[in-house]
Amino acid sequence: MKIVKRDGTKQSFAPNKVLTRIKTQAKGLKVDSTALFQEVIPFISDNMTTTEVDEIIAFKSADKIIQHPDYSLLGGRILLSRQSKLIGKELQDVDLTYDFFGATTFLSKYSMKNSDNSPVELPSCMYKRVAEFLSDSPTEKRRLLGELTSKRVNFATPTYTNAGIAKRGGMISCNLTHLESDTIEGIEKTLTKISYASKEGSGIGLLIDPIRSKDSYVSSFNGKAGGVVRLADMVQSKMRFYKQGSRSGSCALYLSVWHKDIIDFLELTLPVGDEQLRSRDLFTAVVINDLFMEKLQSSDDWYLFCPNEIKKAGLKNLYDLYGEEFVAEYNKAVELGIGTPIAPKKIFDAVIKSQVESGKPYTMFKDNANKRNMQDNIGVIKQSNLCIEIFQASKPEYTPQCTLASINLSEHSDLKSIAKSTRVLVRALNSVIDKNKWSDDWSEAAGVDQRALAIGVAGLADFFAKNKISYESEEAIKWNNDIFKTMYQSATSESMLIAEEEGHNYPAWEGSRYSKGETYIEGWSPKPEGEPIPMYNSMLIGLMPTASSAILLGSFESFEPVTANLFTRRVGQGEFLVVNKYLVNELLELGLWDSDMVDKVIGNKGSIQSIIEIPEDIRYRYKDVWELPQRVLLDLAITRNKYVDQSQSLNVYHADAKYSKIASALMYAWKGGLKTGVYYTRCKSKLETNTKLATSKVSETPEKPKDTSFECFGCSA
Repeated sequence: MKIVKRDGTKQSFAPNKVLTRIKTQAKGLKVDSTALFQEVIPFISDNMTTTEVDEIIAFKSADKIIQHPDYSLLGGRILLSRQSKLIGKELQDVDLTYDFFGATTFLSKYSMKNSDNSPVELPSCMYKRVAEFLSDSPTEKRRLLGELTSKRVNFATPTYTNAGIAKRGGMISCNLTHLESDTIEGIEKTLTKISYASKEGSGIGLLIDPIRSKDSYVSSFNGKAGGVVRLADMVQSKMRFYKQGSRSGSCALYLSVWHKDIIDFLELTLPVGDEQLRSRDLFTAVVINDLFMEKLQSSDDWYLFCPNEIKKAGLKNLYDLYGEEFVAEYNKAVELGIGTPIAPKKIFDAVIKSQVESGKPYTMFKDNANKRNMQDNIGVIKQSNLCIEIFQASKPEYTPQCTLASINLSEHSDLKSIAKSTRVLVRALNSVIDKNKWSDDWSEAAGVDQRALAIGVAGLADFFAKNKISYESEEAIKWNNDIFKTMYQSATSESMLIAEEEGHNYPAWEGSRYSKGETYIEGWSPKPEGEPIPMYNSMLIGLMPTASSAILLGSFESFEPVTANLFTRRVGQGEFLVVNKYLVNELLELGLWDSDMVDKVIGNKGSIQSIIEIPEDIRYRYKDVWELPQRVLLDLAITRNKYVDQSQSLNVYHADAKYSKIASALMYAWKGGLKTGVYYTRCKSKLETNTKLATSKVSETPEKPKDTSFECFGCSA
């Protein structure tokens, strides 16, 4: 049997070389190299390349992760050591820390590519490239590189894929814009904006409130308007055309709950129905006013309006208003008789039905978002971004932008190190703004004017697991508070320091709440009360999903609990089991992790709650997200909300599609002051049966109570 080497030559297959390779990469790991070797050998065939042999070793390693988490590390080392040979670069310590999923994610998504799309970097090379590009001094480079190679911090994908690249796109992750006007010119100008943003790799949040409602009269062509659905179709076509590198363009449409087309809008993403009335590739988000929630509780009528009728009546645009000013203008419109009455519960039911069936719409509480708007001198916060964590004031000539990075809490053990990492990221993200390739003048104007940052987290579940903390414990509440307080105060202090070093504040500072001596944390100020606070950035903390970056780092996503202690993850090469390494390591120490235990965990679909052999304290700490009371997750979100000057991509998880609990969660989030009511709503019962949706008709509404009251969320699980 022959093996094809990298240079194309053939040589006789030498099994001992395979064993040696496995043993070399397995140094320091708790794996059985000989047993793995014996499983690999039968899959090697004549004329197979050395790269293919390495892939077999890596895949077989990943398959054995159920025995010990170190097998995944071995798979990652095999893939990256192969990469090191191909590009002629030595493996560094950080390269050895990538597991199978992190390595595959890096090679496919993050690494710089050559003309044939082959990766040409190791993770250590990428970190060096990014640190060199973003740093203006050897000291800054050393600090940033140290944070990156220790995996204590992480940038969003656009920064990694574009920093230091000659023919590069932008490094900005998020783009917020709104429909310029309800005219052909305004619609086309907006479509041009989102085309540029999509081409440069930025996710888009688009407010479409100005569009006149369906069947409204259009005098310019003596016809009827297509409304929200037709506009969504135009946006969807644009997203399908433009690509974000290897990704399709992505856009979230935001529509206010008072818009006359709101019911049609809420049906856009339903999995069944008239395809001409659906937008499968778009994300939807509903903007909710306090007044609506109050009328929902009182069962008073709610009124829907066409924005064009509001304009013709000489009233202010409702989407430009919030609070008392919105209430006043809304009431004027009602008195003028230009609104259509509807039971607010009918809209709320449509929101929940869509969330059950599709996970969307996202929900944004507009008044909560604007009560602590540090940049209210610019305007009102009207919508958010693709992942509903970026909340910035906007105005017509602006296309608000934001650059993202995260603290990887899995690599931190104390608040001091979290503070240090936060300060490093503030400087690095400011460099991203300064060195970014802006797609157009609109985005540069807002990006430079506000200099908004969003520093989030990955691995809160890792931090809790390492410290044997349950999400339900008082200790979790305390750490949750202290971590995010530390992040905000450290970011604020560093931004102040940069402003003093540079001799100026960010351009839009004058008239901001900072200029009046306020910070986002009420009652805390780094200056004497009332004294202006110098700032180099308008916003600092925003908690994004960190989905792919968490896989890259080998941590759990953002502030999310464990989805399951054992689950399947799909990568380009196929599906592989993933286990909660913290749980497995604890059970290995107790001598409880064996084939019988594996079978029990698999039989319980990743849950350990009914496995009595496992000590009670471990079962308590390793409840998955479906087993935790959602009140716990919301309370944690509400606690850290006072330190998050943007917002947080908050998912909620319901074991069933029970109307009362989903409604209660939204009500609880609103009353708790959250700006993001929910990012995705996950219903386990629907996720488990979603394959049936294509062949079966879904019910008009999910199960709901007979009365209109909501179940007390404080008591619901």
